[in-house]
Amino acid sequence: MPVAAAFLKRLPLLPGMIACLAVSLCTAVVVSAQRPQQEGDNGITAVALHGEHRGDVTLRRHSQRAITLVLPGLDPQQSSLDAQHFSLQSDHDPAYREPQPAVRLGLDRQVTGFVDDRTAITETRVHLLFPHALRDGVLYRLQAPAAGVESLPISWQARQTSNSIQLNQVGYLPVSRKLAYIGNWLGSAGPMPVDATDFRVIDTDSGDTVLQGKLALRAAADPWSGNDVYTADFSALHKTGNYQLRVPGLGQSDNFRIADDVYDAVYRTTARYFYHHRNSTVISAPWAATGHERPGGVAARLDAVFHKGVAASPLGNGEPANAYRGVSGGWFDAGDYGQYIPNAAPVWYVIGAALDIAPQRFRDGDLNIPESGNGLPDLLDELEWGMDWALQMQDPADGGVYFRVASATWDGSLPHEIEKTRLIAEKTTHATAAFAAMAAIHARLLAKQRPVRAATVLTAARHAWQFLQTHPQWPAEGERYHNPKGINAGEYPDHSAQDNILWAAAELYRSTGEAAYHDAYLARVGQVKIDPTGVVSFKDQGMAAHWAYLMAPWPNKDDTQIKLARDIFLAAADWRIRKMREHPYHAPVHQYRGYLGWGSFAHSSRATLTLFQAWHLSGKPDYLEWAWQTPHAQLGANPQAISYITGIGVRSPRFPLSKLSQHDGLATPLPGIPVNGPHAHLPALWASTRAVNSAYFPAAITPDSNADTDTGDDGYPVMRRYTDSHHLPPMSEPTVAEAARTAIAYGLLRTPAAPPR
Repeated sequence: MPVAAAFLKRLPLLPGMIACLAVSLCTAVVVSAQRPQQEGDNGITAVALHGEHRGDVTLRRHSQRAITLVLPGLDPQQSSLDAQHFSLQSDHDPAYREPQPAVRLGLDRQVTGFVDDRTAITETRVHLLFPHALRDGVLYRLQAPAAGVESLPISWQARQTSNSIQLNQVGYLPVSRKLAYIGNWLGSAGPMPVDATDFRVIDTDSGDTVLQGKLALRAAADPWSGNDVYTADFSALHKTGNYQLRVPGLGQSDNFRIADDVYDAVYRTTARYFYHHRNSTVISAPWAATGHERPGGVAARLDAVFHKGVAASPLGNGEPANAYRGVSGGWFDAGDYGQYIPNAAPVWYVIGAALDIAPQRFRDGDLNIPESGNGLPDLLDELEWGMDWALQMQDPADGGVYFRVASATWDGSLPHEIEKTRLIAEKTTHATAAFAAMAAIHARLLAKQRPVRAATVLTAARHAWQFLQTHPQWPAEGERYHNPKGINAGEYPDHSAQDNILWAAAELYRSTGEAAYHDAYLARVGQVKIDPTGVVSFKDQGMAAHWAYLMAPWPNKDDTQIKLARDIFLAAADWRIRKMREHPYHAPVHQYRGYLGWGSFAHSSRATLTLFQAWHLSGKPDYLEWAWQTPHAQLGANPQAISYITGIGVRSPRFPLSKLSQHDGLATPLPGIPVNGPHAHLPALWASTRAVNSAYFPAAITPDSNADTDTGDDGYPVMRRYTDSHHLPPMSEPTVAEAARTAIAYGLLRTPAAPPR
């Protein structure tokens, strides 16, 4: 499903979704109970990070002076509570011998999940700041009769794990810059004061302090996070080991590692997304993640028949309505089980580019898949599985490519339990051109080890190119594809096919050196607008074309086009570095907060490949130094203190929009799914997204607005606008293209030394 247009697929919302609670954006993490999810049973146990339940009240502690209460039923817009209504008293601390009122009170509210009927669950939090630091291990009592709290016991533990200390929960390469971010948000009361001025790094194996430093204020009252953002820089620590960071008055960080192989497991887990998303095969031990086995994909008899509109489409070739055409293999694209050529094509681009840069980092046996040990790098084995499917999507009669195979409506089961026949959609120019490009890449990657297979695939790429030369463009330039009536599958709408065709010409030229493809590239390259700040996706493939041209080994390349392409990639990397320098959390994100969404923050590792490409072209070490920093925001160095990849880090999403995870009966999702994370303003197309948009307090948007009016300039901080729920595709749905970008990033990062150029 298209990342940038996921909402177009979600009408109506999927039936039978199981309720979920969310990561509490400012303070807590909500996790599922260890039992299967069942319809009508949300199966949730809320476990607050460094907090606990006291009857109906949830208590969370962020510092020695800052406490948060979750009070059920409280409406922050109607509340008359103020700081004087809350006081602390202790018989063992002279500063609190007499009850001391809070000096500051703040409120915030957000949706934290949905019950089965998609009714939103909201959580209102009361943030309290007290005048004196609580003593370690001393018992205090919070009194707030006006809030229905008569006497709530509270204690502070100096060694508590603190969500006020945010860092990469997996760890750091010895060569990389190492930063933790310090701070928190007290809702309408603003940033939480950080009273400390220093920090220590502890070797958790020995208990020794191995580094001490001073906190540095990076952003006061940061509007992205709501925090006063401080940094703790421990880049001077290079020794392999296990560590914690401690800040007086806040507590200690999650454990993290420093090691050369720190990202090996992340690469392996994220790259195995493809094995688990394979269609037409048993997913079983010893290759499947424990508990995520299944007896097969969609039944062969159901995969697939031509939709009745295929033959009548402008590129139709007389395909009989409902005629069976066996289509097997490939990967399920996203949260649903549809399979789409336009969004699969970028998988070949990112893997091909990574093999251009560092082929030695992607080896046979890396991923524990059935083909491991066959002498071919495991990534290429996965591409073979994908290409088996893609070849079947090509019409052998004319070379055109059908752009998808999918169910008419959203499936509500595991793939082997699907009972309705799936449908093959129309041929499109976008799909045919993208197929020609990815097949040309595939042939090139296999040329030495499997020359016969490579020749077969290259012939298919040529056939697709010939189709482009002899058939009209459809949809026409400037128009987007729309589903026929009764179909809810992904549209992957794109208003232009020129970038797809340019990419096909470039890849065929690179793979063959033939003048016809070179001429086609030169004739078209000036017509395609390139945005170097974007990523190669189903709708933007011009950057892929420029990379193919740069990497082509032929001597007749045009010097002007070489310089143009090189400058584009250096500009792309320079833009990302500039944004990382500016952003309070060093994320490669545009400065306009209203743009935050579709993974622009949570997929911080999107920048990794671009920075490696710039390094490969220039040899400048600065690009590598920034590349080492790209994973941190994705892996926990963010205001929510959460890793945005399932099963990775200490806290990660539990409810991605993944039907494989929704229907497998397990309490935890498939590991390695990268979710989209915070979204400044959800498309207001469904009750679930409208509920999230309108619940934020301080208000982030105009309640009940159907327009994207939120500028992100005030109200609820945009990097806290994330709810872990499969009801929210823009926040929670992965795709194979995003999985490939993520896996390749960690594959490139997993060795600290620069690869040979």
